Amino acid sequence: MSLQAVSLSEQIARHLGEQIITGELAPGAKLPEGELAKDLDVSTNSLREAFRLLEKQHLIELQPRRGARVCEITETQVKDLYEFLFLLLSQLAERAAVNWQPGQIEDLVGMLPQLEQHFQNDDMPAAHQLAFRFVEIATARFSANRYLEADIVNLIPLLKRYSFTALQEDTTEFDVSLQIFKRLLVNIVGRKQQEAGADIREYGENQCQVVLRAIAKRNAA
Repeated sequence: MSLQAVSLSEQIARHLGEQIITGELAPGAKLPEGELAKDLDVSTNSLREAFRLLEKQHLIELQPRRGARVCEITETQVKDLYEFLFLLLSQLAERAAVNWQPGQIEDLVGMLPQLEQHFQNDDMPAAHQLAFRFVEIATARFSANRYLEADIVNLIPLLKRYSFTALQEDTTEFDVSLQIFKRLLVNIVGRKQQEAGADIREYGENQCQVVLRAIAKRNAA
């Protein structure tokens, strides 16, 4: 595979990150630098920079004298991510409820019918993709804080990884998530700050339990 772009290291990181998120690169898998650089037709310097980006996203770990490997998925890591990230997302939801202006919210509200349609079509991958698109737009639009935005952006790939893991095992809870999502939009549009923050935290708690059940199911297999 040949990758040619201005931000080559970011494209490499995105390519490898997608393989990690979908499980094509399994937990614990080694990432041999020389072999990968040859396969991707990139320099080792570009690959190393991509590794640093993936490490920042908590998708891989860099071990001295042992190289790069895909991070494992553990119950503690899942709990830590959902606890921290959804505190940040609750802040984002509260800011959106207080600060949104005409022209900033309509496209996000318009995603709800699409999300419902994906659910009715039993297209959970498309639903999850749309939900993450919602988060990405809302983060860029309403964070109003470079550190808040950077932390959310850096943790979203890990959230995608855990969500994908759950999606492979269990889709029965998606209806619950959809109802919470509907309530969240109503509260943001209604400028109900505290309620919007509580909705996001509830959404995270619900999703965390789905992921933990998926991990337990895999470990028991």
